[in-house]
This record gives sequence, C-alpha cells and structure tokens, in this order.
Amino acid sequence: MYNLLKKVILCSVVLLLMVIPNISLAKSSVNVEKISHNLMTSEQGDTYLHIEINTNREVKNFSIQENPNNKYQLIFNIEDAQISNISRQEKLDGNIAKKVFLQEKKDTVQGKIYLQEEVNNNYKIYSLGKKGIAIDIFNSVVNTPVASDVALSNVKNKIITIDPGHGGSDSGAVGPNGYTEKEGTFAISQKVASILNQSGAKVVMTRDSDVDVYGPNASARNELQARVDVGNNANSDIFVSIHCNAFVNPAANGTQTFYYGSSYQGQRLAQSIQEKMIEANGLRDRGISTCNFYVVKHSYMPAVLIETAFITNYDEEALLSDDEWQTTMAKAIAEGINEYFSN
Repeated sequence: MYNLLKKVILCSVVLLLMVIPNISLAKSSVNVEKISHNLMTSEQGDTYLHIEINTNREVKNFSIQENPNNKYQLIFNIEDAQISNISRQEKLDGNIAKKVFLQEKKDTVQGKIYLQEEVNNNYKIYSLGKKGIAIDIFNSVVNTPVASDVALSNVKNKIITIDPGHGGSDSGAVGPNGYTEKEGTFAISQKVASILNQSGAKVVMTRDSDVDVYGPNASARNELQARVDVGNNANSDIFVSIHCNAFVNPAANGTQTFYYGSSYQGQRLAQSIQEKMIEANGLRDRGISTCNFYVVKHSYMPAVLIETAFITNYDEEALLSDDEWQTTMAKAIAEGINEYFSN
C-alpha cells in the first residue's frame, strides 16, 4: 500500500512538471526583434520620421506619451513584452530625432525617443498587425516647407532625381569638428526636394534616410550603380548628386560642379546650378569641370555632381552644418535647375 501511494505521488509530480512549461509557453510575451526607421513624405508634402518596432506577434497593449521630466523625449510602452538579442539603442535620422533606446521594466518594454526639438504633440503610434507597432513623428525642422524666392515654373512635371551623397555605412568625408558629409548632403538634398516638389516637379530621392542604397557592405560599384538605377528606372529628366568636397589641406575652399565630358546638356545643367550657387553663397568659384564620376557617367539623362563646399575647411564645415546656409544652397540649386529647364 505504501509503495502504491509513492507511485501515485510520483506520477502526479511528473504530470505537474509536464503541465507547468505548457502554461508558461501559453503566456509567453511578445519579443521585440528589430527597430528600423525611414524619413517619409505625406500626401500633403510633409516629411516625417517613421519608426517601426518589429515583433514576433501582434502587440495588444501599447502607448506613447511625452516625458513629463524631459521635453525632448517621447516614451512608449509595449506591455507583456521582452527584448530579443538585439541592440537596445538605434541611431535615428538626426534631423527629427537622435536615437531610440529600449529597456525592460518587469513585463514591459519601454522605449525612449530622443528628439532634436521639444515635443510638439505632432506624433502618433499605431499597430502594424503581426509586424509590431509604428511611430510617426513630425517636426518643424524638416516639416516646414522651404520656400523659394523665385517662381520655379519651369520644373513643373519634370522628373528630377536627387542623390544625397554617401549615407549608411559610408559617412563620406568628415570635418575637423566631426560633421560628416552624409549629414550635410542629406540635409541640403531634402530641402532641394521640398522646393522642387512645391513647384510641381516629381522628385525621386536615391535615399530617404541614412542608409546604403544597395545595402550594407556592398562594393563601391554596386552602391553607385544602385543610385544610378534609381534615376534610370524613373526615366528622370536630370540627375543631381550632392556632395561636400574634401582635401588634406584645410585651406582648400569653394564650390564646384562636375559633368560628364561628352554631355552638352550636362554642361548646361552644371553651369546653371554653379552660377546660382556662387551668387547665393559668395564662396570661391571653382567653376565647372568634366569628370568620369560613376553616377554622372552612367546616368541616361543629363547628370551633374555638386561639391557644395569643403567639409575639411573649418569655416566651410560650419556653413555646411548650419540650417540657414543649407536652405540658401538648396534654393540656389533648385533655381539653377529651373534655369536649365527654361531653355
């Protein structure tokens, strides 16, 4: 009888141990598996930061609010969740927000988004179904349209590819104070696109955020061809690549525009843009020159590569990182494009 009782108790324990893991699995939490972001444009032409928090299943309970103790932060919570084996910090676009940081608090994943400006209540959070959740943030730095002082009637209905040089794993040249070429080119390119869009042009960007166009760790040829493909596949009327110049001697300075040697239309486009930029910025006029740069040579349409200023020059690095100067250059480039289409 005693042995029979022992067997009954032992079987009961084994059954209980088998059931407990199943109960645990049934109540397993959502796993946060990836953070990604893009700069996007709404139907009204507003640019906003789109952040996706990708999970292994649908998120049922989530929320977002301003940090009451920090006016430059948004805090979002995903309940019944945990973080997978991923980086808990993601660098964002730099114009609207700097970074997002994840942490676990009991059964909740909490994220902090560090903004460039004070929270302006212009944000939203919503479900992506089984993909997770998304957060959209509008910000006046990028969201405010850049108006040109000149009516750009000639660009209406033109397809224009704007190529912000470098990006993603390729920072481009770096200034003495740490400002990167990819930051400067993207800021100016976004403003050029805003002006042209307002004037009725159809602008195609080779990249809409800080990413490699072809993909991480691509060869230089593949990356450059991916940019060319954007313009060629869109049947663009022109291709404009925007860069910052660099040289070992920090005294090097000025603005220059390149075109492919056998392209008369490319030469016209380069001349129009160069003249407008020099009128606007007052820097040394390095003129226009022929080149064999890949994106200029392999584009099917007239193409130019602009060297806005020298990022390795202390004074010009400061200009390149200045929002007002970026706007001045963007207007000049857009007006140069408009001048090209006038003939």
